This record gives sequence, C-alpha cells and structure tokens, in this order.
Amino acid sequence: MKKIFTLREGVKTYLVFALFISLLASCSKKDDPTPGNNPPTSNPATNSSAKEITGITILKSENANINGDGYIYKSTSKIYITLPLGSTLTGVRVNFNLSAKASIKVDGNTLVNNSGTLDLSKTLPVVVTAEDGTSANFTILAQTGIKDIDAMIYPFIEKYNIPAASYAIGKNSTESVVYKNASGFASIEGNERATADYEFRLASMSKQHTAIAIMSLIQAGKIGLNDLVFGTTGILKASFPTVGPKSAKVTVRHLLEHTAGYTGDPMFSASAGTTLDQKIQSMLNSAQNEPGTTYSYYNMGYGVLGRIIEVVSGKDYISYIKELYGIGGITVNLASSSPASRRVKEAVCYPQGSSTAYGNDIEVYKAAGGISINTENLFKVLYSVDGGTIRPDILDYATRTMMFTKSTIANYTLGWRTGHSLFEGFYHGGNLIGTATFWIYGTEYSAAILLNSRSENSNFDTELIVLTNNIMAKAKELRL
Repeated sequence: MKKIFTLREGVKTYLVFALFISLLASCSKKDDPTPGNNPPTSNPATNSSAKEITGITILKSENANINGDGYIYKSTSKIYITLPLGSTLTGVRVNFNLSAKASIKVDGNTLVNNSGTLDLSKTLPVVVTAEDGTSANFTILAQTGIKDIDAMIYPFIEKYNIPAASYAIGKNSTESVVYKNASGFASIEGNERATADYEFRLASMSKQHTAIAIMSLIQAGKIGLNDLVFGTTGILKASFPTVGPKSAKVTVRHLLEHTAGYTGDPMFSASAGTTLDQKIQSMLNSAQNEPGTTYSYYNMGYGVLGRIIEVVSGKDYISYIKELYGIGGITVNLASSSPASRRVKEAVCYPQGSSTAYGNDIEVYKAAGGISINTENLFKVLYSVDGGTIRPDILDYATRTMMFTKSTIANYTLGWRTGHSLFEGFYHGGNLIGTATFWIYGTEYSAAILLNSRSENSNFDTELIVLTNNIMAKAKELRL
C-alpha cells in the first residue's frame, strides 16, 4: 500500500533537513571571524596604487613669517620651493593635495589632513603612501629668492640631471651683485646643499683670469703683447730654445686670441706626456698653420700663458692670481684634485656616464680650466676690469681697452668671446667633465651660472647660454 505523508511528518522532515544544512555551514571556516577582530572590509587586489602629489600650496594668508605665497616646482623626485626674499624658512605651513586615499609623511611625521607646519630650512624627505601600501619618495629643497629667476633654474637642472647650480646677476651701473642664489646639492653623498657662497670649478671660464693676469704683466711693462714666446729670444727660451720656424713666430697675442696656428690640442691627451712642459713640447712638434692667420680654440695656448705668468712673475700660477686679486678683496683658489681634498664650501664635480670628473692633473690644465671661485667673487673680478668708477680697477683704461678689443680674425678678444647673436657684450663658457659654466658681461646687467656637472645632450650648451641670457633679461625686466 502506498505510504501517505501526514502534515506533521512533512514538517518534521523539513526541520531535520534545515538542521543538517546549518551544521554544514558551521563546519566552514571561510567567513569565520577570529575573536577580537573585524572581518576584512576591502580586497587588497583592488586597493588604489595612486600616490601622486597633485598640488602644493604655501599661502601668505596662513603664514605670518613669509612675504608672499610660495613658488613650488615639483620634479619626479624633488620639490623645489622659493619663498619671497626676507621670509623665514622655519615654521611654514605647507598644504599638499594627494591622490585619493594616499597619505603623506614629511621628515618621518604623518601630516594630518595632508597639511603641516614644516622647518623648510632643512632638507626634508617626503614619503607618499598609496592605499595598497606602495610609496613614492621626494626631497624638499627650499630657499628664499626671486621666484621669476629661480623658476628658470629648477627645470633646467632637473632636465639635465645637474646636482647643483649657483647663479648671480650683476648691475653694471652700480658694479654690484643684485641677486645671487644656489639650488641643489654641492655634495650628494653628504646631503650637502649648495649655497651662493660655494665655489665651483670654472673650466674654460678660467681663461679670462689667465688673460687678466697676462694683461697685468703687460701693464707693468714686464712683457709685451707682441713679444715672442719660444726660441732663443722668446719669453720661454730657457725651456724651449729650439723650435720650428712657425713656432718661433708665436707671440703672446696669438696665444690669447687662439691664433697660434697649432692644429693638435694635447692639453687633455694622455699620450702627450704628463707634465705641462711635456705637453708644450708635444704642441711644438704638431702641425701648425701660419701664426696670426686662422682662429682655432686652443686650450694648450692658455697652458703656455700660465707658464709665462710663472716665469715672468717668479711665482706659481695660483699664487700670482691670488696676489693680483687680493688687492681688491677677491678670494680665488685652484680647484681641488678630488672630492676628498676639496675645501669647505667647494662643490663636488660630478661626471655623467662612466668617466671621471677628476681624471686630469689640475697642475697641468690650471691656467686653461682650473680656477675655483664663487659668484660673488666672480663679479668682483668683472667689476675690477670694467673701467667703472665705483670699484677700484686692476687694469688701467689702456690695458682694459686692449683686452676687450676684438681680434681681426674671429669674434674673440684677448681672453673673451664677443659678437653673440642673442646679446651684446662679452662672454665665455666652460665645459669639462663634471663642470659647465657660462657668464655674460652685458651692457646693463651681467649674469653667471655655475654647474657641478654637464650633459652630453646636444642641446645642453645652447640651452645653458639661453638660460644665462634669460636670467639677465629678467633682471632688466624686474629692474633689480
């Protein structure tokens, strides 16, 4: 007979089935929370990795100790800040805008609501952490200055990976520096910031100082501009009495103007000997055009001029330069031969690539590229040879006029370039592994930029010239 379920029996069966399902669920650990903890509320796989600083503000309205809103330039790893001149760098309220759900620490301290009062006189590490735990690191480099000028320097040194720049602008009518500043690191390893009083190696901007020293000897009547250099009647006859017929015609003027005619430049050649005299002999043995007929930029010529200074003065090169400049209260040095031997407040030179910035003997190339000086003293030199009436001059009117007279062969005077298409006046650059420099002696203002590295990028030299001209033009626009 067929079994017929009663209502009571159906309910009983349903309850047994429900209890069985409940027991199965209780055996699962999938969603069983650990006592004392909350179950997870998000999935790490979907957490945001965004960790951008999307904006930074420093407002005068929030800071009684600054003279205007701050200027900020952020690169991929650095945050450059310029506060107006006269501002105090300590205790500055800084506001950061971040990616959604990101957080920020400055100098190890978490900022509440992404804002905090910071000591900007220090180099500050910044860590931005995303929701997923990944982070991005930055360094804050703050200074007081003129934002319109600093804003041109920051992107340039970041674009070309230059550790530090020192820059200054002089006003010719007052023979004074009207603005000077420095940005970046004089020593990366030591986390040592560059300031405007740091010395930088000048590379070929050293040639102007060698030229000034030669002109001072001419002014004193110790040598003549057209005196012969080599051979039995030359200034260096004791070291180089026997030379070829063309070398026997080389004069001091030819060396200053780069018109001595030599076609090989052994200054930085390892195969040309290790001492300066050996390199001079290598030069004398090289092919040569008729002196005074062609222009060819020539480092070795200034090495010879350095030897002339030593022979005629009876002093080593840098001692004579120091003595000459000391009359005007100008401090100058020979660049150090290594980072380990550098002086206090001398910027380290950094190569780019596998080369070394200290691979050449400073005693050999000193007169062509070895001067070390800061921008304040650099402008003291300029205003000691400009013929002005405010600062006493090293050179008299006739000697100064001779030095700045353009060669008949090229846009070069006795140690200075001239005739640039962008600006009027005289100028020179310097370019050596670990160094790039440029300065302009303009008509109303003058400007200089000193860097402790250089780039092999084909646009670098041109952009450095343009940058120097632009900060000089900005000074005129601002009427500094």
